[in-house]
Amino acid sequence: MKHRVKTGRMVKYIFLAVVAFIGLIPFVLIVFTSIKTTVDALSMPPKWFFTPTGENYRVLMTDINFLKSIKNSLFIAAGATLLATIVGITASYTLSRFRFRGKKGIAYFILALRIVPPIVFVIPYFLIWRSLRLSDTYTSMIIMYVTLILPLLIWMIRSFFDEIPFEIEEAAMVDGCTRWQTLRYVLLPTIVPGIMASSTLSFIFIWNEFMFALFNTGRHTRTLPIEIYNSLGYYQLDWARLSTSAVIAIVPAIVFIALTQKYIIRGLTMGAVKG
Repeated sequence: MKHRVKTGRMVKYIFLAVVAFIGLIPFVLIVFTSIKTTVDALSMPPKWFFTPTGENYRVLMTDINFLKSIKNSLFIAAGATLLATIVGITASYTLSRFRFRGKKGIAYFILALRIVPPIVFVIPYFLIWRSLRLSDTYTSMIIMYVTLILPLLIWMIRSFFDEIPFEIEEAAMVDGCTRWQTLRYVLLPTIVPGIMASSTLSFIFIWNEFMFALFNTGRHTRTLPIEIYNSLGYYQLDWARLSTSAVIAIVPAIVFIALTQKYIIRGLTMGAVKG
């Protein structure tokens, strides 16, 4: 019996390792291409044995426009995620703990905003920012992304609030806590993993977002995906430079996920029962 259990566990681990390896193949190929010269990257058939070079990284990390796009992406993604998380916590707490007329309708209306194809909002946002003279500004980009990720944040964080029994909140209020103190000192520490999981998913979405940035950014607020897109040539693709840009773009997301990994796992598990 024990032998069967060990064999089954070994088969499971081998299967998971194979799946993980297949999933990592594209990333490994991108990394290998990024340390090739332009000639080696364009060679057909592909060269598997080559002399590695760090010239592509040196060129990009000394490119002022590329570095500025990284700064813009970090600032916009972090600012929008922070603001949306604060608003999402208060909105989700209201939907979870208060009873009022039209509560379900408001909740499903917020969810419907997530269902609508995002491309529907591209032209309206463009016209709004132009009429308000906010085109190509951090303010317009942060506000736009807040409205995009807010429905997801509200519904996810609301599910975490729903997991906490009312009795815990009532006990804190009986002991003299106000509703704000109960939220701050009792509920929020309990759902920190859920908040981190929701915020991480939102940050990654904004970091990788392309369509809205393409139409609403300019010379001052151009984000990293747009800078990578602008590096594409009309007649020939510089695969080495393109792969290097992709590796650099992936690194911040990997670091952010690595720092919040335990919260993401606990948060997604915590909110998996109710929705």
